[in-house]
Amino acid sequence: MAFNLIKRIADELSELFPDTPIYRNDQRGGFQEPSFFIEKITNKITPNLFGIQVRDNHYQLVYFPDPDKPSEDMEATEELLTDNFKQLSGFATLCNRNFEYSDGTLLMTFEIVFRAIPDEMETKQQVMDYKGGLKRG
Repeated sequence: MAFNLIKRIADELSELFPDTPIYRNDQRGGFQEPSFFIEKITNKITPNLFGIQVRDNHYQLVYFPDPDKPSEDMEATEELLTDNFKQLSGFATLCNRNFEYSDGTLLMTFEIVFRAIPDEMETKQQVMDYKGGLKRG
């Protein structure tokens, strides 16, 4: 299974906020404001039958607001995220979305839960030998 959840999150955010930088790693010179920072918090994998896994990924999204009007900017961003950042298009829904204000930033935590099914490329059955006929026929 080859995909990057953080890239999918960043793609969704860039559609909502096209001119806002989105970071995945700490920046030596600090973050440009306004901007987003995405980090993975935890990942829980629950195995099921036939190699299927339920994956529960927890993320934190940090929003650094415009320094000229931080309160207004954080409130507007929270509303926009609440109304429009609900799922990763064609992939999964964001669950348990929570918002919190901390140290002049807006924090959003959420979960992405999905079932991962192994991609098996080999042919399961190439030949089937059958011996039979009609009963009473």
